[in-house]
Amino acid sequence: NKEEANKLAQMSHNGLALSIRPAHTMFDGDTIFALATGRHRADINIVGAYAAEVMAQAVINAVKSAESAGGLPAAQTIDH
Repeated sequence: NKEEANKLAQMSHNGLALSIRPAHTMFDGDTIFALATGRHRADINIVGAYAAEVMAQAVINAVKSAESAGGLPAAQTIDH
């Protein structure tokens, strides 16, 4: 339902906090949308926990696969 979809989006934000420091600042523009068909019932707490993990992995994958652009270096071009 609508309330659970909203809660899922909120819980997904935890994935940003797991992978980005600092997270949830005034200037980062992090918006997450959640949609559902309503065909299957699931425990929102379990789905939300998985959503946070998936979000964290998506951020990490994006950083690792990004390429340098516009004179800005990508993580893969920086010596660690």
